[in-house]
Amino acid sequence: MNTNPSPKARRAKSNPLAWVNLILVALLVLALNYISSQEYIRHDLTSDQRYTISERSVNVLSSDRVQNHNAPVRVIFAFQRSTQNYTRMRSLLHEYERVSKAKVEVEFFDPLRQPHRAREISQIYGIDFNQNICVVDARDDASIALKTFEDRGERKHVRILSGAAFIKYDTLPDESKRAVALMMDEVVCSAITEAVEGDMRQIYVVEGKGGISRDDDTLLSMMAEISASLNVQLSWLDIANVDKVPANAEGLLIIAPQSDFNTDEMKVIQEFWERDGRHAFFVALDPLAVKLPHFYRFLREQGLRPNSDRVLLRERKRAYYDISALFPKSLNCTKSFWNGTTRIGGQSMSITVEHGDENIANLRKLSTYPLLMTTPDYYGETSMDLDPKFDPNEDKAGPLCIGAAVTRGHSKDPNNLSTLMLIANTQMLSKDETRSEQRDYLRTLFAWMINRPEYAGKSENEDLRMKIDLNRHSESALELITLILMPLFAIFVMLVIWNTRRH
Repeated sequence: MNTNPSPKARRAKSNPLAWVNLILVALLVLALNYISSQEYIRHDLTSDQRYTISERSVNVLSSDRVQNHNAPVRVIFAFQRSTQNYTRMRSLLHEYERVSKAKVEVEFFDPLRQPHRAREISQIYGIDFNQNICVVDARDDASIALKTFEDRGERKHVRILSGAAFIKYDTLPDESKRAVALMMDEVVCSAITEAVEGDMRQIYVVEGKGGISRDDDTLLSMMAEISASLNVQLSWLDIANVDKVPANAEGLLIIAPQSDFNTDEMKVIQEFWERDGRHAFFVALDPLAVKLPHFYRFLREQGLRPNSDRVLLRERKRAYYDISALFPKSLNCTKSFWNGTTRIGGQSMSITVEHGDENIANLRKLSTYPLLMTTPDYYGETSMDLDPKFDPNEDKAGPLCIGAAVTRGHSKDPNNLSTLMLIANTQMLSKDETRSEQRDYLRTLFAWMINRPEYAGKSENEDLRMKIDLNRHSESALELITLILMPLFAIFVMLVIWNTRRH
């Protein structure tokens, strides 16, 4: 038996290129390991990107307010591991750490499994762990115990959040609750901003004109949530009993006025609009209210003309108010919404965006922007007939503008820029009627008005259940299938079976 290797085997064994290739492979593996340790790449493979934080969260964490803060913002996530959606929330908070470049530090612990740590946290913040709790601490030294809850010097930079705030629930007919949305953006981003800034800004809500009041703030509830997420506090202002808007006001909200402003009240509004600095107006008009001559004149002077009509679908014989609206290419802060669509319920009024005199508008540095547009299928009906019909001589043809904005000042000087946003629909402000994209759009515009550009953009995919938005044609097709075709198909199958058994 010949045990000597063949010449080819001996040459392969002593081939120096094999050793060179082996060394190169080793170097390549080392280089890849080094690069991967320096550059972290993460890809979310879920179809709805449920483990990816939103554009708005990225903007907040990358903002100067967070990046230039003296110390990292500390987030203590004291949740039991058996909590629903715990893995998803933990993953999202890890992303907060990564995107913020260590300016947000997150600590995870289970109070039941780590009682000693729970006792330490309880001594610092004076809390009991009888439920899931999240603490956001933006103090320079987060190890110092809060003296009392009333000590605003320490307390204003700390936010203690209940675990129930992280999940949105719907109440079912049997009064049981079902989790429908994860509110990570709403809760954590807002808490970080509030803790970093401490003191809240002030925006005043005009009262005494109907539409809203301290006893009925239905149309104000969603705006209050949006304001709170931007660390803005809403306060009431009786414009009939003041000479001017308070100096600490960063904005005015005029929601669904039912009566006009008198001359003195318009002077207060005009003075605030022309005041130096950054000021914001948010106006929502009720199409069913009476005309407001003084206030409408003020809006026309800024380039926004309410048309006192009803926006209707042209091909319907009866009044149909649900509107297929478009987010047009307009302000840069709304870029992520451009050409997107939404459905708006309730009655709307059209707005003409134009200046009576362009030279005067340029002299006053006024610029107008459309914010919400209808499709060409809609028109502005000027009569109040129950069976309306489009009349080209009287009615306004679509597409129509139902939301617009105007600025006074130069866009390159954001600290001296007055902004006004007008929406000719009030149902959009109803918390129960507003769609998620409308809420994000309003928040983006509100943030732009008060100079908070980092809050622009869409929120994460919060829904824990699937939601399908259908346009008018899709709804009609679905009704045809479910109400006619499917029953006919079932009857046909039944007749075939009956006929087969009969013979």
